[in-house]
Amino acid sequence: MSRPLLIFDCDGVLVDSEFIYLDVEMTFLRDLGVNVDWATYVREFMALGANEWRIKYAGLILRETGEPLLDAGFEKLKAESRRRVTAELKPVEGAEALLKSLTGPRCVASSTQLGFLHRKLDFVDFSRFFGNGIFSGDMVEHGKPAPDLFLHAAKAMGYGNEDCIVIEDSANGVRGGKAAGHFVIGFTGGSHCRKGHDDTLFDAGADIVLDSHEALTDWIAEELPAA
Repeated sequence: MSRPLLIFDCDGVLVDSEFIYLDVEMTFLRDLGVNVDWATYVREFMALGANEWRIKYAGLILRETGEPLLDAGFEKLKAESRRRVTAELKPVEGAEALLKSLTGPRCVASSTQLGFLHRKLDFVDFSRFFGNGIFSGDMVEHGKPAPDLFLHAAKAMGYGNEDCIVIEDSANGVRGGKAAGHFVIGFTGGSHCRKGHDDTLFDAGADIVLDSHEALTDWIAEELPAA
């Protein structure tokens, strides 16, 4: 593979925000009396497209409590997540060094709404590494785990599906990348990744799993010397 397009997820790969989202969402569930195993929630809910997540999250609450989650509940969740992300956001360890080392094409494909995605990347000064190559689930009909966002990013960047490498920390993202026909690297370097997360990513179809940006940098240097 010569100079492939690297497609990065944002949350949990570039910025260390997934632990915040997970904490807010699972705390909200516990307050309603809904208890979900961490690994199960991470596997099934993390990184879903916004619409897909909302439907599945509301369905879980309705099934467990018999009560629907109204718009006010979703707005409360969103506000708390964004408040904490704004206050606590930092890069995933090693992400900046990796991005500085890259010379080949790269882009971001994230489920985050486009405006807030730009804010997060700007906050850690990562927008400079991607230019116009920032793609959000807002841009497609179906979010992760559907392949739509990855296909859109590849087409917009001018690459065939077989010439793309996705870096993803979630099972839903891995599934989407594989469905798009891309080579997928599972990434477990975010602070939300607990023991066994590598198995979750392999089970979702990841071609390889790496546990840090240092390991990813080494892999790129060895496998993609022109990238």
